[in-house]
Amino acid sequence: MTGQTLRYWEYLDRTLGDVDYTGHGVHELGELYVRAHAGPAPPFSALRPYAERAERGWVHPASERILREWGRELTTLHVRDPGLFADRPYRLPVGEVIDLLAERDLCLDHRRFGGPVYLDGTRWGMPLRLVVAPDGHANYLLMVLRDLIPRIAEFDHVLLVHDEEIGHDYVLVERILAHLGARTSRLALGRVPIPGVSGSSRSGGWAGTALDELSALCLRHVGPEVYRLGMRIYFINTLKRTAGGPVEARLIRRAMARASALLAGAGHGRHGAGHAGELRRHLTPSGWVDPYRLTCELLARNGRRPSRGLLDEVFL
Repeated sequence: MTGQTLRYWEYLDRTLGDVDYTGHGVHELGELYVRAHAGPAPPFSALRPYAERAERGWVHPASERILREWGRELTTLHVRDPGLFADRPYRLPVGEVIDLLAERDLCLDHRRFGGPVYLDGTRWGMPLRLVVAPDGHANYLLMVLRDLIPRIAEFDHVLLVHDEEIGHDYVLVERILAHLGARTSRLALGRVPIPGVSGSSRSGGWAGTALDELSALCLRHVGPEVYRLGMRIYFINTLKRTAGGPVEARLIRRAMARASALLAGAGHGRHGAGHAGELRRHLTPSGWVDPYRLTCELLARNGRRPSRGLLDEVFL
């Protein structure tokens, strides 16, 4: 439902037509994504049919192809499926979300004048944030609120995990959700930089650093368990939350060696007070475990070795 995705789908249909995407590699589809964003953006009138079909659960076959390949890589890493193919319709239409926010003075709605809609966080000293353009195109931020607002009553806590570069948007989301009765906290993640590349994935330049390329590089030399633990050591323990350094093959190899040594030397008994007790020591005041602090302490070179059971349950 985001503009970047709708623009990609429109570009594919306009330039390639009705083709079979099963023969297209994910990197080829990625290059087409870059080309789709290289020129001027099409008007929302050209994107609206895609938005309407997506509301009914449709996914473009090119995106489905990419998601299936990503799913295979996540399975290899034993990463829980985040719902790549889950059909979770929005419970509230865009208009109802805007009306709900407007009733609580959380947005400025100029649609009746042919204008845009802004989220209004001025009570917290925050600037107005455009969420619906004058042409009716709603951006990702309104979609986040569409997804979360109806779920507030179903959960004790909402943890917002987000890109550090758009943290200002998620501070606003957090304030709005809290105003509507949610208990919230945020975990901001830094982007891993690629040497010589600035900007987002729309700029390209990721050759050699995509997950399938990294897995192929590693699995030629190590087994699946070493690969899983090594990737967690690298991305959590080495790069840390802010990802200050770029992807480096040398450091990935070092992480694989560290993983191999940990697995070889791990004890078979329970670790300390047990797995739950070990995790409980790392609970934040909000009630969740910070994976970065946990991993850095468990893997510190202090003579303590995590048990195989803890590695299996948390990292493998």
